[in-house]
Amino acid sequence: MRCRSIVAFVFSALLFFLSLYPGVATAGLGPFRLPALGSGEFIRMVPSFASPFSDSVPGRVEVGMDVRWLNTWVHHVESDAGTNWEQIKDPSELKYGSFIYDVETVAFTPSVLYRASDRLALGFQIPVAIQGGGILDGFIEGFHSMVGVGQHSRDEFPRDSSHYLVVDRNDVAHDKSDQIKRFITGDVQLSASVLVSQWPQLTARAIIKLPTSRIYDDQESSGTDGTLQLLWSWQWGPVAGYHGVGGTVYTRDGDDNLDLERYRFTTLNSFEYMSSETFSWILGVNTASRVADYPELDEPIVEMTLGFKKVVGPGVLEFGIIENLFFFDNSPDAGLQLGYTLKL
Repeated sequence: MRCRSIVAFVFSALLFFLSLYPGVATAGLGPFRLPALGSGEFIRMVPSFASPFSDSVPGRVEVGMDVRWLNTWVHHVESDAGTNWEQIKDPSELKYGSFIYDVETVAFTPSVLYRASDRLALGFQIPVAIQGGGILDGFIEGFHSMVGVGQHSRDEFPRDSSHYLVVDRNDVAHDKSDQIKRFITGDVQLSASVLVSQWPQLTARAIIKLPTSRIYDDQESSGTDGTLQLLWSWQWGPVAGYHGVGGTVYTRDGDDNLDLERYRFTTLNSFEYMSSETFSWILGVNTASRVADYPELDEPIVEMTLGFKKVVGPGVLEFGIIENLFFFDNSPDAGLQLGYTLKL
């Protein structure tokens, strides 16, 4: 476990130090508007990083919509009956550390950004989502079979179904499968971004997340959480880089059965290749510290997104394919990111 954590840290640090080349402030299209997602879009999320001030026009309003389609299959078994789900005849056989989270999520995040000046931007967003059994299970199983990768017990459960079960420290199983198939309104997020310096181009961002949602019926309401971020941007010829660090403080436990963390840290390392003034290829790696003091969920989250950004009409279209790296029981199997920002 410690070895894998070290590998994730070294990988993230390597991407950061690869960026330490001479350059100028970026004039690219920016990184994906995408956070480290982890085991679920709403269990204990961290914010995405701010866009740089490369195209900041005072008084401009930017209206954005991001759509994410995620297929999540994460699980772990602790039991005297065996280590695979097909060996478990009854949930009472499960011990602490056992969980399953099998859900497909389509999330919509509308946002508004107001460029108050060439150094200050104010933001607002509120995510909504539809969760339930999806349609990607068969596609993912077929892809795994084609490339010779195991199904990781995915084929032991009915396709296009939803499951959420967790076992607490008293070895009591809590099955919330009937609660995750629903329409969810997330927490309102307010932010302020400040251009700290033009060279090096540094952007600081403060975020307040208000408690406007409750994901599960018996879950404690989320609290008023705070986040601070710092983003460094650079450009060297047609290549640009975006490197961020952030920290989030959560004011409530949220779910006692999982021992969710009160403090989490995030990084972003994203690279952009500008093939023209209106089109860029984007590679981004998002990481986040563990979400809970719980087996498998106590590993860091490392996710890679590969795709493009393109100027379309008066705005920018983005599309990316999301894949988890290194740790596979705390992050979505696969996902798609589609976004558009209209610049008024």
